[in-house]
Amino acid sequence: MLSMTRKTIGTTLFIFMSFGLSCFAQAAEEPAILQANLLSKAFRDAANKVIPATVKVQTVMAQPGQSRRIFPFDGPGRLPNEGLGTGIIIDPKGTVLTNNHVINGANEITILLSDGREYTVTDKKTDGDSDLAVLTIEPEEDLPAVQFADSDTIDVGDWVVAVGNPFNFESTVSVGIISARWRTVGSIQRGDFLQTDAAINPGNSGGPLLNLHGEVVGINTAIVSQTGSNSGIGFAIASNTAKWVAAQLGEKGKVERAYLGVQIDMVDAKIAASVGAKPREGVYVKSVNNNTPAKDAGLQAKDIILEFNGHQVNSPTQLQSTVERSDMEAEHKVTVFRNHEVMTLPIKVAILPPNLAGGSLLDGQAAFHRDRQLGILVIPLTPDAAEKYHFQGLEGVVVVDVTSGSLAANAGVKSSMLITHVDDKPVKDTDSYAETRKDSSLTDGIKLNVESEEGPQEFVIKRGAR
Repeated sequence: MLSMTRKTIGTTLFIFMSFGLSCFAQAAEEPAILQANLLSKAFRDAANKVIPATVKVQTVMAQPGQSRRIFPFDGPGRLPNEGLGTGIIIDPKGTVLTNNHVINGANEITILLSDGREYTVTDKKTDGDSDLAVLTIEPEEDLPAVQFADSDTIDVGDWVVAVGNPFNFESTVSVGIISARWRTVGSIQRGDFLQTDAAINPGNSGGPLLNLHGEVVGINTAIVSQTGSNSGIGFAIASNTAKWVAAQLGEKGKVERAYLGVQIDMVDAKIAASVGAKPREGVYVKSVNNNTPAKDAGLQAKDIILEFNGHQVNSPTQLQSTVERSDMEAEHKVTVFRNHEVMTLPIKVAILPPNLAGGSLLDGQAAFHRDRQLGILVIPLTPDAAEKYHFQGLEGVVVVDVTSGSLAANAGVKSSMLITHVDDKPVKDTDSYAETRKDSSLTDGIKLNVESEEGPQEFVIKRGAR
């Protein structure tokens, strides 16, 4: 009897312990599921908030087969001269913001709303330098419009939601995080890009990148991919830049940017050691051009710009983006590190001269040529440039800017190199460089012969080469 009792008690304890462990596991699991469901709801709410204000941008190109889009679309059932992208309604009266490359070259543009309504675009204003365009439609009533967030508050690791029409799949939602800030992309000269791993594909161009409040933090624009489809590296123009460009286009029909008139670079370890500064803090001034706001303010070569108007700057893109949107009527403060001391200089910026549109913060003392296909900016080898770069007795064009991630950058071309030959043809100035480049082919490979501090070098640049 005693034995049976013990057995019964043991069985009972086992049952209670098993039940208790099961309940404990369920109790521990429920908060995790609850958190996951709350996050899912945040994604869902963010997407639902903006989908009514997200539109499909459908184009018919002026020439059959023409395509200048970063995300060309040529899917089943579409003609070769048709294009597809995404846009967002930024004004209830009928103003749509999208990428310039979505509508570039189109003679017909149609906006399709999420509820099925269609409108023909009656007016467009574009800014190729930032790859943004503002389109006008005439709806019968006010439309839902997006809300912009302050992109300066976005940080690496923040959740984001991408909405668009990839491969013509309407109102597609993907989720990821901000992977990096202040990126530059290809030939887009005036972009302040957020990098994200949210899936972005052909057809997403011009669509919104959202925070969890359903506010627009960026305009999806480009990807880096070996296949042409998402590989986890996408780029969106930061909302502060997009909103400012849209306002400029709406008010003036063009974008008026402010500039300093300096050539700038990252503060790498070598530069930091040479001036006694910390790497990755501030922006290095390579040179200051004459007759510019920077020269008038007293900026000097080898200065490190730490702040502009109280805003810390740690990359050329960040400085350029901050400067170009600054008030040209007000006096600003530039904080610089010079000769182991920190000082503040007053400066009044000026409008970027027309001959510099599309360039960086350079002064136009000499005619320049921007090779957008390769991603370089070259200037003639003037006597001053020859002395500065130690190219006396040579002929060619000097590389003064290389776009990060461009074909030239990937091949190893750097600023301060002198291009003497293109495909074995001598180059004497920017005109001869441009003329020679007309006959070159990225498919066959473009050969550049250069002179640099490291001596003569040769680069062969091919499409898709690494």
